[in-house]
Amino acid sequence: MAGFTVDQIDDIKIAVSEVLLALIEHGGGEAIEVEFAIEQHSFTVRGHTAVTTFDAEHPDLLLCRTVLAGVCTAHGIEMVDHQAHIWAAVAYASIT
Repeated sequence: MAGFTVDQIDDIKIAVSEVLLALIEHGGGEAIEVEFAIEQHSFTVRGHTAVTTFDAEHPDLLLCRTVLAGVCTAHGIEMVDHQAHIWAAVAYASIT
């Protein structure tokens, strides 16, 4: 479980689902590249896909931000160099 609680594993599942769903629904139909990493005491999922237009303020993406804010310690949605980039991070559980 790499230092995560069961609840945080559930949060990671939700974060991965939200990132992929947003890229599938709002991407340009191109391949989606996804990277998973455990770094700086957190699990991070990063995804991007080529797009011609990308409305980061679309109501679906605002909902995605709301969900990610509820389960992640940090997240972002942006357009960079004709690519939609979405990432989300969940911090490790503190073990005492």
